[in-house]
Parts: sequence; C-alpha cells; structure tokens
Amino acid sequence: MRTSRSTAGFTLIELLVVIATIALLIGLLLPALRGARESGRAARCMAATHEIGAALWMYEGANRGYIPREGTEGATPETLRVHIPWDVALRPYLDDRCSPTADLNDMFEGAPYYRCPSHPPQPHNIHFVANGFAFLDSGLPDERGTNDPAYRRGPMLASLVVAPDRMLYLTDLASDADSAMFNVWINLGNTDISIGQCYDAWLPRHLTDGSGDFRIGPRRHGTGSTALHLDGHAGQQPERFFLDVTNWDDGWHAR
Repeated sequence: MRTSRSTAGFTLIELLVVIATIALLIGLLLPALRGARESGRAARCMAATHEIGAALWMYEGANRGYIPREGTEGATPETLRVHIPWDVALRPYLDDRCSPTADLNDMFEGAPYYRCPSHPPQPHNIHFVANGFAFLDSGLPDERGTNDPAYRRGPMLASLVVAPDRMLYLTDLASDADSAMFNVWINLGNTDISIGQCYDAWLPRHLTDGSGDFRIGPRRHGTGSTALHLDGHAGQQPERFFLDVTNWDDGWHAR
C-alpha cells in the first residue's frame, strides 16, 4: 500500500524568485514616487512664488510705481531703508505682524512664505534671490557697484523695464554647500535688513557656478527652477535661462 506525502510552503528557488520580483517592483516604483514628491514640492514652491509676486505688485501700488531690486543696508537711520531689500520691502504685504516701517528682526525665522520645500536643510530662512542687476548696455552688467553702492540698481520704477514679460525678477537660491555664503552674510548683523540685503544677484559671478559666490539654484526642480517675471507671471524655466545674463537685463541702460 503506497502512501503520499504533500509538501507545504515555498522552495528556496521560489522564495528567491518572489524576493527578486518584489525588489524589481520597488525599483520601478521608487523613481515614480520620488518624482511625485518633487512635483508636489515644486508646486508648493510655485505657489510661494505667486504669493511673492502678488506682494510685489501691492508694494508697487503703495510706493508710486517703485519696486525693490538690489538691497543695501544704509549706514544711518536716514539711509537705512533707501535701498531696501526685496524681502524686507515685501514682507508687510505677506505678514500682518510687520509694517513698512517696522521689521520683526527675527532674521526671517517666522517667514514660511519665503521658503521652498525643495531647498536643502540649511540655516537660510529665505530660499529665493531677486534680480538686482544694473546694465551699462545690452548684455553688459554694470560692475561699478562692487566698490560704490551709488551704481547699484536699488528701487526703480517698474515702468522703466523694457520687457517685463521676459525679465526675470525672482528665482531659487543656491544650495550653499557647508553654508559658506550664510556664514559670511550672518556677520553683517542680526537684523532683517542686514541679512535680507544678501538675497539678490547683481554681479556676473553670482550666476557663475564655481565662483565662490554662486547665488542661484538653476536646477532646484529637476532640470530647471522657478522663475517670477516682472509682468507677474511665474513658471518653470530650464537651467540655461538662469545662466544667460541677458534674461536679467531690465533694458534700462546708463553709462
């Protein structure tokens, strides 16, 4: 009389096949999940950029058509806000706790509207830089402001911009490896204006990777970054757009 024996469970080969299948599925799904997360972060960054753009136009309406550009902290109470940084100027239109003449002086710690969720975890509380470029001629930045702030762009009439739909006003901040830039900037003081004056680009080296003062993050969201244009529209632009200095030119040239 013959007896039959049944086996239960997986053989070693079957178990290895299952593990390999699961690993393959995970490998296929992870890039899609990462892409979905980055798309969500990019959307939140875009929303923050739109809010900043709305604040910019409220500022313009309240200041006779002027908009903030390159920021410089004045040395006296009378000159303190003459070249007001964009982040200080626009904050009252984003935050009910401050006013056009009174800053919170929290070093923007309580300013979530200036942050991008894709920016690396660093001490920077502002994740954007504004366009502070002045030009001598088309494609020729005016670098005299390096030694004399009188040549820097500062606040300007928005109506002077030749092509507001093309000119870049705001984009993502550089990653700032090891917080090298921040450690220099923080030595300027502990007020909103002292740190806020640093978040703009106005020299060619600010657009030159490897210069030691590369201030923009042209690949913050994949192959490009967020761009706020001076006509108020915002969108994604490829890396090459931000590295081309002509896209920072407001068309107001003065030798």
